[in-house]
Amino acid sequence: MIVGQLMGANAVAAIGSTASLVGFILGFAQGMTAGMGLLLANSFGAHNPQQVNRRFSLSAVIALFVAFILMLVGVLLAGEILVLLGTPTTILTAAQTYIQIIFAGIPISMAFNFLSNMLRSIGNSRTPLLFLGISSIANIIFNFIFILVFHWGIAGSALATVAAQFISVALCFWYIYRNVPLLYWHKPLNIKFKEINIQLASGIPMGLQFSIIAIGAILVQRSLNQLGTDAIAAFSVASKIDQVSMLPMSALGTALGTYVAQNAGGQKYQRVLAGIKQTFVLSVLMSIVITLMILLSSRQLTYLFISNPKEMLLSLTQTYFRLVTPWYLLLSGLFILRFTLQGLNYNFLPMLAGVIELLMRALAAIFLVSIWGFVGIALSAPLAWLGGSITLLYRFWKAIRRVQQSIALQERSQGLPDE
Repeated sequence: MIVGQLMGANAVAAIGSTASLVGFILGFAQGMTAGMGLLLANSFGAHNPQQVNRRFSLSAVIALFVAFILMLVGVLLAGEILVLLGTPTTILTAAQTYIQIIFAGIPISMAFNFLSNMLRSIGNSRTPLLFLGISSIANIIFNFIFILVFHWGIAGSALATVAAQFISVALCFWYIYRNVPLLYWHKPLNIKFKEINIQLASGIPMGLQFSIIAIGAILVQRSLNQLGTDAIAAFSVASKIDQVSMLPMSALGTALGTYVAQNAGGQKYQRVLAGIKQTFVLSVLMSIVITLMILLSSRQLTYLFISNPKEMLLSLTQTYFRLVTPWYLLLSGLFILRFTLQGLNYNFLPMLAGVIELLMRALAAIFLVSIWGFVGIALSAPLAWLGGSITLLYRFWKAIRRVQQSIALQERSQGLPDE
Protein backbone atom coordinates (compact mmCIF):
# COMPACT_ATOMS: atom_id res chain seq x y z
CA MET A 1 0.00 0.00 0.00
CA ILE A 2 2.73 2.47 1.02
CA VAL A 3 4.95 1.57 -1.95
CA GLY A 4 2.10 2.16 -4.37
CA GLN A 5 1.23 5.53 -2.87
CA LEU A 6 4.84 6.72 -2.70
CA MET A 7 6.45 5.09 -5.74
CA GLY A 8 3.69 4.23 -8.23
CA ALA A 9 2.36 1.24 -10.15
CA ASN A 10 5.73 0.04 -11.48
CA ALA A 11 7.06 -0.39 -7.95
CA VAL A 12 3.92 -2.32 -7.02
CA ALA A 13 4.43 -4.50 -10.10
CA ALA A 14 8.10 -5.11 -9.21
CA ILE A 15 7.21 -6.31 -5.72
CA GLY A 16 4.18 -8.21 -7.00
CA SER A 17 6.30 -10.08 -9.55
CA THR A 18 8.29 -11.62 -6.67
CA ALA A 19 5.26 -12.74 -4.63
CA SER A 20 5.05 -16.29 -5.95
CA LEU A 21 8.77 -16.91 -5.52
CA VAL A 22 8.75 -15.47 -2.00
CA GLY A 23 5.72 -17.65 -1.25
CA PHE A 24 7.55 -20.74 -2.49
CA ILE A 25 10.56 -20.27 -0.19
CA LEU A 26 8.93 -18.71 2.85
CA GLY A 27 5.89 -20.97 2.47
CA PHE A 28 8.06 -24.03 3.07
CA ALA A 29 9.56 -22.40 6.16
CA GLN A 30 6.16 -21.43 7.52
CA GLY A 31 4.59 -24.80 6.78
CA MET A 32 7.46 -26.75 8.29
CA THR A 33 7.40 -24.86 11.58
CA ALA A 34 3.60 -25.16 11.72
CA GLY A 35 3.84 -28.92 11.23
CA MET A 36 6.37 -29.30 14.02
CA GLY A 37 4.16 -27.06 16.14
CA LEU A 38 1.23 -29.48 15.76
CA LEU A 39 3.48 -32.29 16.98
CA LEU A 40 4.41 -30.23 20.04
CA ALA A 41 0.72 -29.40 20.62
CA ASN A 42 -0.03 -33.12 20.77
CA SER A 43 2.60 -33.60 23.47
CA PHE A 44 1.25 -30.59 25.36
CA GLY A 45 -2.27 -31.99 25.22
CA ALA A 46 -0.95 -35.30 26.57
CA HIS A 47 0.52 -33.41 29.59
CA ASN A 48 4.11 -34.45 28.85
CA PRO A 49 6.26 -31.36 29.58
CA GLN A 50 9.57 -33.20 29.12
CA GLN A 51 8.59 -34.26 25.63
CA VAL A 52 7.32 -30.76 24.86
CA ASN A 53 10.67 -29.21 25.76
CA ARG A 54 12.70 -31.81 23.91
CA ARG A 55 10.61 -31.49 20.79
CA PHE A 56 10.91 -27.70 20.99
CA SER A 57 14.71 -27.91 21.24
CA LEU A 58 15.00 -30.40 18.36
CA SER A 59 12.63 -28.34 16.22
CA ALA A 60 14.72 -25.20 16.85
CA VAL A 61 17.89 -26.91 15.58
CA ILE A 62 16.12 -28.23 12.49
CA ALA A 63 14.46 -24.86 11.76
CA LEU A 64 17.78 -23.00 12.07
CA PHE A 65 19.50 -25.40 9.67
CA VAL A 66 16.70 -25.20 7.11
CA ALA A 67 16.56 -21.39 7.36
CA PHE A 68 20.20 -20.94 6.38
CA ILE A 69 19.91 -23.39 3.49
CA LEU A 70 16.86 -21.55 2.15
CA MET A 71 18.61 -18.21 2.60
CA LEU A 72 21.64 -19.27 0.56
CA VAL A 73 19.59 -20.83 -2.22
CA GLY A 74 17.23 -17.87 -2.39
CA VAL A 75 19.87 -15.12 -2.48
CA LEU A 76 22.11 -16.90 -5.00
CA LEU A 77 19.41 -17.96 -7.46
CA ALA A 78 16.81 -15.19 -7.17
CA GLY A 79 17.95 -13.24 -10.24
CA GLU A 80 18.12 -16.26 -12.54
CA ILE A 81 14.68 -17.45 -11.45
CA LEU A 82 13.11 -14.04 -12.06
CA VAL A 83 14.50 -14.13 -15.61
CA LEU A 84 13.13 -17.65 -16.13
CA LEU A 85 9.73 -16.41 -14.96
CA GLY A 86 9.78 -13.82 -17.73
CA THR A 87 9.80 -10.78 -15.45
CA PRO A 88 9.54 -7.66 -17.65
CA THR A 89 12.89 -5.91 -18.07
CA THR A 90 11.36 -2.61 -16.91
CA ILE A 91 10.94 -3.99 -13.39
CA LEU A 92 13.57 -6.77 -13.30
CA THR A 93 16.31 -4.87 -11.45
CA ALA A 94 13.93 -3.56 -8.80
CA ALA A 95 12.35 -6.99 -8.37
CA GLN A 96 15.75 -8.64 -7.90
CA THR A 97 16.84 -6.04 -5.35
CA TYR A 98 13.66 -6.53 -3.35
CA ILE A 99 13.65 -10.32 -3.34
CA GLN A 100 17.33 -10.75 -2.47
CA ILE A 101 16.91 -8.60 0.65
CA ILE A 102 13.79 -10.54 1.64
CA PHE A 103 15.64 -13.84 1.17
CA ALA A 104 18.61 -12.58 3.19
CA GLY A 105 16.14 -12.13 6.05
CA ILE A 106 14.81 -15.70 5.88
CA PRO A 107 16.41 -16.74 9.23
CA ILE A 108 14.58 -13.84 10.88
CA SER A 109 11.29 -14.69 9.21
CA MET A 110 11.61 -18.36 10.09
CA ALA A 111 12.49 -17.52 13.69
CA PHE A 112 9.24 -15.61 14.10
CA ASN A 113 7.18 -18.34 12.43
CA PHE A 114 8.84 -20.94 14.61
CA LEU A 115 8.44 -19.14 17.92
CA SER A 116 4.88 -18.00 17.21
CA ASN A 117 3.84 -21.51 16.17
CA MET A 118 5.39 -22.96 19.32
CA LEU A 119 3.52 -20.46 21.49
CA ARG A 120 0.26 -21.33 19.72
CA SER A 121 0.99 -25.01 20.27
CA ILE A 122 0.81 -24.55 24.03
CA GLY A 123 -2.41 -22.58 23.80
CA ASN A 124 -1.08 -19.00 23.58
CA SER A 125 -2.31 -17.51 20.31
CA ARG A 126 -2.88 -13.98 21.65
CA THR A 127 0.78 -13.11 22.22
CA PRO A 128 1.98 -13.93 18.67
CA LEU A 129 -0.95 -11.94 17.28
CA LEU A 130 -0.01 -8.95 19.45
CA PHE A 131 3.63 -9.11 18.35
CA LEU A 132 2.56 -9.47 14.71
CA GLY A 133 0.46 -6.32 15.11
CA ILE A 134 3.43 -4.44 16.57
CA SER A 135 5.58 -5.69 13.70
CA SER A 136 3.03 -4.49 11.15
CA ILE A 137 2.99 -1.00 12.67
CA ALA A 138 6.80 -0.97 12.71
CA ASN A 139 6.80 -2.02 9.05
CA ILE A 140 4.65 0.98 8.13
CA ILE A 141 6.87 3.38 10.08
CA PHE A 142 10.08 1.91 8.61
CA ASN A 143 8.65 2.14 5.09
CA PHE A 144 8.02 5.86 5.49
CA ILE A 145 11.48 6.43 7.00
CA PHE A 146 13.45 4.31 4.53
CA ILE A 147 11.59 5.54 1.43
CA LEU A 148 10.80 9.18 2.22
CA VAL A 149 13.74 10.11 4.47
CA PHE A 150 16.59 7.88 3.27
CA HIS A 151 15.32 7.54 -0.34
CA TRP A 152 16.18 3.85 -0.51
CA GLY A 153 13.30 3.02 -2.83
CA ILE A 154 12.45 -0.67 -3.35
CA ALA A 155 15.38 -1.72 -1.18
CA GLY A 156 13.97 0.41 1.63
CA SER A 157 10.64 -1.39 1.44
CA ALA A 158 12.36 -4.77 1.68
CA LEU A 159 14.59 -3.63 4.55
CA ALA A 160 11.52 -2.30 6.36
CA THR A 161 9.92 -5.74 6.18
CA VAL A 162 13.01 -7.52 7.51
CA ALA A 163 13.57 -4.94 10.28
CA ALA A 164 9.93 -5.22 11.40
CA GLN A 165 10.21 -9.01 11.51
CA PHE A 166 13.34 -8.69 13.63
CA ILE A 167 11.33 -6.69 16.18
CA SER A 168 8.70 -9.45 16.36
CA VAL A 169 11.42 -12.08 16.86
CA ALA A 170 13.02 -10.06 19.66
CA LEU A 171 9.64 -9.70 21.36
CA CYS A 172 9.01 -13.45 21.13
CA PHE A 173 12.40 -14.23 22.67
CA TRP A 174 11.78 -11.73 25.45
CA TYR A 175 8.32 -13.07 26.21
CA ILE A 176 9.45 -16.71 26.29
CA TYR A 177 12.43 -15.85 28.49
CA ARG A 178 10.19 -14.02 30.96
CA ASN A 179 7.10 -16.24 30.97
CA VAL A 180 7.47 -19.66 29.31
CA PRO A 181 10.15 -21.89 30.89
CA LEU A 182 8.60 -24.82 29.05
CA LEU A 183 10.04 -23.37 25.83
CA TYR A 184 13.56 -22.68 27.08
CA TRP A 185 16.06 -24.14 24.65
CA HIS A 186 18.22 -26.97 26.01
CA LYS A 187 20.86 -28.71 23.98
CA PRO A 188 19.24 -32.04 23.00
CA LEU A 189 21.44 -34.91 24.17
CA ASN A 190 21.50 -38.49 22.90
CA ILE A 191 19.51 -37.63 19.83
CA LYS A 192 18.09 -40.67 18.09
CA PHE A 193 17.34 -40.86 14.40
CA LYS A 194 13.77 -41.86 15.23
CA GLU A 195 13.20 -38.55 17.03
CA ILE A 196 14.47 -36.53 14.09
CA ASN A 197 12.39 -38.65 11.73
CA ILE A 198 9.25 -37.94 13.76
CA GLN A 199 9.93 -34.19 13.63
CA LEU A 200 10.59 -34.26 9.90
CA ALA A 201 7.59 -36.51 9.23
CA SER A 202 5.38 -33.85 10.79
CA GLY A 203 7.15 -30.74 9.45
CA ILE A 204 8.22 -31.62 5.91
CA PRO A 205 4.81 -32.69 4.52
CA MET A 206 3.25 -29.44 5.68
CA GLY A 207 6.20 -27.43 4.35
CA LEU A 208 5.97 -29.24 1.02
CA GLN A 209 2.24 -28.63 0.96
CA PHE A 210 2.80 -24.88 1.19
CA SER A 211 5.60 -24.99 -1.39
CA ILE A 212 3.70 -27.20 -3.82
CA ILE A 213 0.81 -24.75 -3.77
CA ALA A 214 3.33 -21.94 -4.34
CA ILE A 215 4.73 -23.73 -7.43
CA GLY A 216 1.30 -23.36 -8.96
CA ALA A 217 1.44 -19.66 -8.14
CA ILE A 218 4.85 -19.46 -9.86
CA LEU A 219 3.39 -20.98 -13.03
CA VAL A 220 0.55 -18.45 -12.87
CA GLN A 221 3.10 -15.65 -12.30
CA ARG A 222 4.98 -16.63 -15.46
CA SER A 223 1.79 -16.44 -17.51
CA LEU A 224 0.88 -13.16 -15.79
CA ASN A 225 4.26 -11.63 -16.64
CA GLN A 226 3.42 -12.08 -20.32
CA LEU A 227 0.34 -9.87 -19.96
CA GLY A 228 2.32 -6.72 -19.15
CA THR A 229 2.97 -4.34 -16.27
CA ASP A 230 -0.66 -3.22 -15.80
CA ALA A 231 -1.80 -6.82 -15.36
CA ILE A 232 1.04 -7.53 -12.92
CA ALA A 233 0.22 -4.42 -10.88
CA ALA A 234 -3.51 -5.23 -10.85
CA PHE A 235 -2.89 -8.80 -9.77
CA SER A 236 -0.45 -7.60 -7.12
CA VAL A 237 -3.02 -5.19 -5.65
CA ALA A 238 -5.80 -7.79 -5.75
CA SER A 239 -3.53 -10.44 -4.25
CA LYS A 240 -2.59 -8.17 -1.36
CA ILE A 241 -6.26 -7.62 -0.57
CA ASP A 242 -6.77 -11.36 -1.01
CA GLN A 243 -4.04 -12.12 1.51
CA VAL A 244 -5.48 -9.74 4.10
CA SER A 245 -8.98 -11.10 3.52
CA MET A 246 -7.84 -14.69 3.92
CA LEU A 247 -6.01 -14.04 7.19
CA PRO A 248 -9.06 -14.44 9.47
CA MET A 249 -10.06 -17.72 7.80
CA SER A 250 -6.49 -18.98 7.75
CA ALA A 251 -5.99 -17.99 11.41
CA LEU A 252 -9.15 -19.86 12.40
CA GLY A 253 -7.90 -22.92 10.52
CA THR A 254 -4.47 -22.77 12.14
CA ALA A 255 -6.02 -22.34 15.59
CA LEU A 256 -8.32 -25.27 14.89
CA GLY A 257 -5.39 -27.50 13.90
CA THR A 258 -3.61 -26.71 17.18
CA TYR A 259 -6.82 -27.16 19.17
CA VAL A 260 -7.52 -30.53 17.54
CA ALA A 261 -3.94 -31.73 18.09
CA GLN A 262 -4.00 -30.73 21.77
CA ASN A 263 -7.35 -32.39 22.49
CA ALA A 264 -6.59 -35.49 20.43
CA GLY A 265 -3.35 -35.83 22.40
CA GLY A 266 -5.39 -35.64 25.61
CA GLN A 267 -8.07 -38.00 24.16
CA LYS A 268 -10.76 -35.32 24.60
CA TYR A 269 -12.63 -36.24 21.45
CA GLN A 270 -15.89 -34.50 22.31
CA ARG A 271 -13.98 -31.21 22.39
CA VAL A 272 -12.46 -32.05 18.99
CA LEU A 273 -15.91 -32.36 17.38
CA ALA A 274 -17.25 -29.26 19.12
CA GLY A 275 -14.24 -27.21 18.02
CA ILE A 276 -14.64 -28.29 14.38
CA LYS A 277 -18.35 -27.41 14.30
CA GLN A 278 -17.92 -24.03 15.96
CA THR A 279 -14.94 -23.05 13.82
CA PHE A 280 -16.76 -24.08 10.64
CA VAL A 281 -19.78 -21.90 11.41
CA LEU A 282 -17.63 -18.92 12.38
CA SER A 283 -15.39 -19.27 9.32
CA VAL A 284 -18.32 -19.50 6.90
CA LEU A 285 -20.01 -16.42 8.36
CA MET A 286 -16.72 -14.53 8.24
CA SER A 287 -16.16 -15.47 4.58
CA ILE A 288 -19.60 -14.16 3.61
CA VAL A 289 -19.05 -10.83 5.38
CA ILE A 290 -15.59 -10.36 3.84
CA THR A 291 -16.90 -11.18 0.36
CA LEU A 292 -19.67 -8.59 0.60
CA MET A 293 -17.29 -5.93 1.94
CA ILE A 294 -14.84 -6.40 -0.94
CA LEU A 295 -17.48 -6.52 -3.67
CA LEU A 296 -19.08 -3.31 -2.38
CA SER A 297 -15.79 -1.38 -2.17
CA SER A 298 -13.49 -2.96 -4.77
CA ARG A 299 -12.75 0.29 -6.63
CA GLN A 300 -11.95 2.21 -3.44
CA LEU A 301 -9.66 -0.59 -2.25
CA THR A 302 -7.50 -0.22 -5.35
CA TYR A 303 -6.95 3.48 -4.57
CA LEU A 304 -5.55 2.47 -1.17
CA PHE A 305 -2.64 0.80 -2.93
CA ILE A 306 -2.07 3.06 -5.95
CA SER A 307 -2.73 6.80 -5.74
CA ASN A 308 -3.63 7.38 -9.41
CA PRO A 309 -4.36 4.03 -11.09
CA LYS A 310 -5.10 3.75 -14.81
CA GLU A 311 -8.65 2.84 -15.79
CA MET A 312 -7.34 -0.45 -17.22
CA LEU A 313 -5.77 -1.34 -13.87
CA LEU A 314 -9.03 -0.53 -12.04
CA SER A 315 -10.99 -2.67 -14.47
CA LEU A 316 -8.65 -5.63 -14.00
CA THR A 317 -8.78 -5.50 -10.20
CA GLN A 318 -12.57 -5.36 -10.25
CA THR A 319 -12.65 -8.34 -12.61
CA TYR A 320 -10.46 -10.27 -10.19
CA PHE A 321 -12.66 -9.49 -7.18
CA ARG A 322 -15.88 -10.43 -8.96
CA LEU A 323 -14.44 -13.78 -10.02
CA VAL A 324 -12.55 -14.73 -6.84
CA THR A 325 -14.20 -13.39 -3.70
CA PRO A 326 -17.48 -15.37 -4.03
CA TRP A 327 -15.32 -18.47 -3.66
CA TYR A 328 -14.13 -17.46 -0.18
CA LEU A 329 -16.96 -19.66 1.15
CA LEU A 330 -15.25 -22.68 -0.39
CA LEU A 331 -11.85 -21.51 0.87
CA SER A 332 -13.14 -21.28 4.44
CA GLY A 333 -14.20 -24.91 4.21
CA LEU A 334 -10.84 -25.93 2.72
CA PHE A 335 -9.00 -24.47 5.72
CA ILE A 336 -11.24 -26.47 8.08
CA LEU A 337 -10.66 -29.72 6.16
CA ARG A 338 -6.91 -29.26 5.88
CA PHE A 339 -6.07 -28.20 9.41
CA THR A 340 -8.43 -30.71 11.03
CA LEU A 341 -6.69 -33.56 9.22
CA GLN A 342 -3.26 -32.20 10.12
CA GLY A 343 -4.30 -31.82 13.75
CA LEU A 344 -5.35 -35.49 13.71
CA ASN A 345 -1.93 -36.40 12.27
CA TYR A 346 -3.09 -37.17 8.71
CA ASN A 347 -0.12 -35.57 7.00
CA PHE A 348 -0.02 -37.20 3.57
CA LEU A 349 -3.45 -36.29 2.23
CA PRO A 350 -3.17 -32.52 2.85
CA MET A 351 0.11 -32.68 0.92
CA LEU A 352 -1.66 -34.57 -1.89
CA ALA A 353 -4.34 -31.88 -1.89
CA GLY A 354 -1.52 -29.38 -2.39
CA VAL A 355 -0.44 -31.34 -5.49
CA ILE A 356 -4.00 -31.18 -6.82
CA GLU A 357 -4.05 -27.43 -6.20
CA LEU A 358 -0.77 -27.17 -8.13
CA LEU A 359 -2.26 -29.09 -11.07
CA MET A 360 -5.35 -26.89 -11.12
CA ARG A 361 -3.26 -23.70 -11.10
CA ALA A 362 -1.05 -25.16 -13.83
CA LEU A 363 -4.18 -25.88 -15.88
CA ALA A 364 -5.23 -22.26 -15.55
CA ALA A 365 -1.73 -20.94 -16.32
CA ILE A 366 -1.24 -23.10 -19.42
CA PHE A 367 -4.69 -23.20 -20.97
CA LEU A 368 -7.11 -20.65 -19.51
CA VAL A 369 -4.70 -17.69 -19.71
CA SER A 370 -4.11 -18.34 -23.42
CA ILE A 371 -7.89 -18.27 -23.97
CA TRP A 372 -9.17 -15.63 -21.54
CA GLY A 373 -6.05 -13.70 -20.50
CA PHE A 374 -6.39 -12.05 -17.08
CA VAL A 375 -9.68 -13.86 -16.42
CA GLY A 376 -7.77 -17.15 -16.59
CA ILE A 377 -5.29 -15.78 -14.05
CA ALA A 378 -8.12 -14.87 -11.67
CA LEU A 379 -9.80 -18.27 -12.03
CA SER A 380 -6.63 -20.13 -11.05
CA ALA A 381 -7.24 -19.64 -7.32
CA PRO A 382 -10.88 -20.84 -7.18
CA LEU A 383 -9.99 -23.86 -9.31
CA ALA A 384 -7.16 -24.72 -6.91
CA TRP A 385 -9.44 -24.41 -3.87
CA LEU A 386 -12.06 -26.61 -5.52
CA GLY A 387 -9.52 -29.32 -6.34
CA GLY A 388 -8.05 -29.28 -2.84
CA SER A 389 -11.47 -29.47 -1.17
CA ILE A 390 -12.64 -32.42 -3.27
CA THR A 391 -9.40 -34.27 -2.49
CA LEU A 392 -9.79 -33.84 1.28
CA LEU A 393 -13.52 -34.25 1.72
CA TYR A 394 -13.77 -38.05 1.84
CA ARG A 395 -10.81 -38.50 4.21
CA PHE A 396 -12.20 -35.76 6.42
CA TRP A 397 -15.51 -37.61 6.69
CA LYS A 398 -13.66 -40.86 7.55
CA ALA A 399 -11.58 -39.04 10.18
CA ILE A 400 -14.71 -37.61 11.80
CA ARG A 401 -16.25 -41.08 11.88
CA ARG A 402 -13.15 -42.39 13.63
CA VAL A 403 -13.35 -39.60 16.23
CA GLN A 404 -17.02 -40.47 16.82
CA GLN A 405 -16.07 -44.12 17.29
CA SER A 406 -13.45 -43.12 19.85
CA ILE A 407 -16.11 -41.16 21.72
CA ALA A 408 -18.40 -44.20 21.72
CA LEU A 409 -15.61 -46.41 23.10
CA GLN A 410 -14.89 -43.90 25.87
CA GLU A 411 -18.57 -43.79 26.82
CA ARG A 412 -18.78 -47.57 26.97
CA SER A 413 -15.65 -47.81 29.10
CA GLN A 414 -17.18 -45.26 31.51
CA GLY A 415 -20.50 -47.13 31.60
CA LEU A 416 -22.36 -44.37 29.74
CA PRO A 417 -25.11 -45.17 27.23
CA ASP A 418 -24.36 -44.54 23.56
CA GLU A 419 -26.14 -41.64 21.91
